[in-house]
Amino acid sequence: MKKIYLGKFRNAGLLLFLTLLNLAALAQNRRVTGQVTDGSNTGIPGVTVLVKGSQVGANTDGSGNFAINVPADNDVLVFSFVGFKSQEVTIGNRSVIDVRMEEDVNALEEVVVTGYTSEKKKDIIGSVSVVDTKSTLQQPSSNLGNMLQGRASGVTVSGTGAPGAAAKVRIRGFTSFGNNDPLYIIDGVPTDNANALNPQDVASIQVLKDPVSASIYGSRAANGVIVVTTKQGGAKTEISYDGYYGIQTIPNRAYPSMMNTQQYYEYLQRAAEGADIPFKSNVFQNGIPKYLVTNSNFVANPTDATNPNFDRYNYDPYSYDNTYQIAETSPGTDWFHEITRPAPVQSHQLTATGGGDKGTYALGINYFGSDGVFKETGFNRVTIRANTRFKPRKWLTLGENVQMAFSRSYGSSGNPFDLGGGLDFSGESSPWYNAYRVPPFIPVRDIQGNFAGTSLGEAGSNITAPVSLARGRDNKYSGLNLLGNLFAQIEIAKGLMLSSSFGIDQRYGNGYNFTFITPEKAEPTRNNNYSEYFFKGGSWTWTNSLQYSLDINERNTLKLFAATESIFDQFRGINGTRTDYDFNDPAFRSLNTGKNLPQNGGSPSTPRTLYSIFGKAEYQFNDRYLFSATLRRDASSVFGPDNRVGIFPAVGVGWRLSEESFLKGVSAINDLKLRAGWGQLGSQRNVGSANAYSFYGASLTGTAYDLNGTNGLPVIGYRPSIIGNPNTKWEAAEMVNVGLDGSLWGGKLDFTVEYFNNKTKDLLVTRQPNGLEPSVGQPQINVGTMINKGVDAQFTTRGKITKDLTFDVGLTFTHYVNEAVKIDAEGSSALLFGAGRLGNIQRVEGGKPLASFWGWVVDGIFQSQAEVDAHADQSYKRVGSWKLRDINGDGIINGDDQTYIGNPIPKFQIGTDISLKYKAFDFQTFLFWNYGNDLYNYTKWATHLRGFVGGYNTEVLTDSWTPQNTSASLPILNANDTYSGSISTSYYVESGSFLRARQMQLGYTLPANLLSKIGLSRARVYVQGQNIFTVTNYSGPDPDIGILGNELQMGVDQFRTPSPRTIIFGVNLAL
Repeated sequence: MKKIYLGKFRNAGLLLFLTLLNLAALAQNRRVTGQVTDGSNTGIPGVTVLVKGSQVGANTDGSGNFAINVPADNDVLVFSFVGFKSQEVTIGNRSVIDVRMEEDVNALEEVVVTGYTSEKKKDIIGSVSVVDTKSTLQQPSSNLGNMLQGRASGVTVSGTGAPGAAAKVRIRGFTSFGNNDPLYIIDGVPTDNANALNPQDVASIQVLKDPVSASIYGSRAANGVIVVTTKQGGAKTEISYDGYYGIQTIPNRAYPSMMNTQQYYEYLQRAAEGADIPFKSNVFQNGIPKYLVTNSNFVANPTDATNPNFDRYNYDPYSYDNTYQIAETSPGTDWFHEITRPAPVQSHQLTATGGGDKGTYALGINYFGSDGVFKETGFNRVTIRANTRFKPRKWLTLGENVQMAFSRSYGSSGNPFDLGGGLDFSGESSPWYNAYRVPPFIPVRDIQGNFAGTSLGEAGSNITAPVSLARGRDNKYSGLNLLGNLFAQIEIAKGLMLSSSFGIDQRYGNGYNFTFITPEKAEPTRNNNYSEYFFKGGSWTWTNSLQYSLDINERNTLKLFAATESIFDQFRGINGTRTDYDFNDPAFRSLNTGKNLPQNGGSPSTPRTLYSIFGKAEYQFNDRYLFSATLRRDASSVFGPDNRVGIFPAVGVGWRLSEESFLKGVSAINDLKLRAGWGQLGSQRNVGSANAYSFYGASLTGTAYDLNGTNGLPVIGYRPSIIGNPNTKWEAAEMVNVGLDGSLWGGKLDFTVEYFNNKTKDLLVTRQPNGLEPSVGQPQINVGTMINKGVDAQFTTRGKITKDLTFDVGLTFTHYVNEAVKIDAEGSSALLFGAGRLGNIQRVEGGKPLASFWGWVVDGIFQSQAEVDAHADQSYKRVGSWKLRDINGDGIINGDDQTYIGNPIPKFQIGTDISLKYKAFDFQTFLFWNYGNDLYNYTKWATHLRGFVGGYNTEVLTDSWTPQNTSASLPILNANDTYSGSISTSYYVESGSFLRARQMQLGYTLPANLLSKIGLSRARVYVQGQNIFTVTNYSGPDPDIGILGNELQMGVDQFRTPSPRTIIFGVNLAL
């Protein structure tokens, strides 16, 4: 233990020493300050200021101020920012320079970060989407993923309604059956989880989508790379505040129409009639009774609590099985409104930036808090950031970028390995699911104030009243993330730069879960339970690089880059569980106070390492022809000795057509560039650190065999726990990209159109054991090949409608098709996957899209006995039942007639971002259109069919077959029909197309003359709505399902939590 803490203090001491060294550095260069403004005299944050002919640069702060130390032998500054024309300004004898920039959509001279290096936007050969952060930062978001939705072509984002939950980001579809998360680079530090990042710290975002731009990251870049640069210091000291407060609610369309008690009684009567069985609920002959005994059977023998024949004293109070409850019959409990609420959300950001002769700094602290729209849930996060940069010598730059994030979540069940604290609020353990299942006649509480029971036979045997479920547990999770780096840059000679960066991504987390007893359930929990866990993990990355830039002459430019990189990653976790506590008091809860023996566990701490050598060469001729070549060699510890090394090359070419003589005279064309690239990328994300090795484990809580006749007593011994696979290989993605970039009519229209074709070989999945093998951990195996190909495009236009009215419109288009070319999983040509209780509902097979829906096709409903007699042999075949299609025509409906019934991948997605500005007013709206995908509405299994008894949707009464309702889509109500609700059919598949107004915002900037009187340099107020409206034909709560689990389960609505609608009021202030 001492060694652990000494190591921590040692690391902290090193970090503190280097930071103090930076702070003590003295600059000897000429200092120039100033402000950069737009046409309305408003400061522009994030403008790049470069000393021409060198790599010395700075960025403007939130008010457009800058400060830069200029070497004595340089006299020109270059100002560039997306959306504005670049300007070169001669310094002369001035120490203060103010610049007013002219709007220009081209912004081709803007310098953007594309990985380990940066380059001018016009010279980029690879596929790089530059996100307009000026627009996104004005529209508050809780995480980085939501900032990207629809604002970068080829990027798909999906999330849940759980507070603090991380968004799932996918770039150009899928390259793997498993983890398809992109790699995030935050200020040069790689991380797989950007959810701890404070979005208000972001200055720029670039999305690298093809091998030419991303191959320099090698085996980590197959899913694309998102490069984030956070805000840096500027010239003047500025203190700013950005805050908002709002209310989140569940949209009305997300609430299902469930039966009330009277409708439920009608349903039971019709189900009994359909089965030709007598309906025994005689207690209802005179209407629904006021009080019921909740452990009686609602169908067979319901008991009126006021019945004088009921002996309420004849029971054993010490047996949960015999305990009864008396509850006032509800006319129709609205369970969904009982578990939801309007929930506040707020964010408060305080930022201080500045600079001087000794360097620049940017400091920020943010608090984000969100109560969940589901009761008993919530999320809080505090982030602190410090970015500094110093230049103690003309040839030396030192700096650091450090963020510390502390998060806490509470609610249903939490994922301890998601630092954002996202809550798992879907599936059969969630209150949302149980709100579907509990019949309406059960109230929230019984007459004594206890939670009312669900032990009525008709209520189902395995459900819990959702309010009891939400409040019957106490879950909390806390996480701490430290992300940042220390860096140094040495200019050895003109154009030759040596750089070194040491970064860390360290995570700590702990939490507990206490569940109470539930005697009111039909399957009661008889013992309370307490579990506690702790984990720590993370990585460090050390990168050393050498970069050389040479202008050979006016026509020839050469850039060379070479680097080495070492990455070390390790995770360790421990947990304990104990049951049967005498008291529920939190002060009494610990792993020492329960009565039963504790059960302890942990995760292996096998580290994973990656060592890489890589380089890149770029050449330009006459600003017309561009060439790029990249090569990276990765050696990974997760593979066996024969497969550890992967080599990932990429080449790209560009041709600036606008510089050719045949286009020089076309005044409408300002810039036109054709480019193409090819490369190979790898992936090891789905491979565990110990995948290549087999392990044995010991267990004190049980043994695999009854050794020595001990009849199950603990015996210390070892048994196989994990099966290794030293033959596992890298997933290898071969990619082709062709693009056309253009700027027309003086910068009024910018566009990028690209075609891509990505082919992934040696796809990885977890091996599925056969029935005779022991239950042990299985390794990853290589099983097949998959293709993603498509087109994505981005268009931007900007202009003036009147002198005071300007507009800015951006549109992104994404289209791709997916095909599993070949599957060979230990002799099997297909992979089947299930969701819930309908068996295998998704299938992966050669020639079909990933995770296509699988089942029987419903060809209507039998209308007559003649149709029944003429149809193929089928289980549960009668008038009013579903008619299943005989796919192979053999006259028998069985497993051979299952087929593909839906495709979860959309045909295209379009995002439209519209901004209008009129004097001091500004308006923004963002629309997102998803078209052409199918969704599997698994929720209908619980609400429309008798898979299990419980609550039902009102459509069951209006859309079930009767002789008078022959056009219905549901079979006849029949109390004995358990078949229809037990098979996967096309009935569950619906169109997933939708149009959603994700954001609308109206803002007002206070006039400068008023601000000067109150000591402010900037003040803006706004009101914003998120998820304002949705247009869709999908019958479920929310069509924006995306990917909730992994790619093999995408498109399945398994009681998904709907996204909330949010109205917020905000303010932006600066001193």
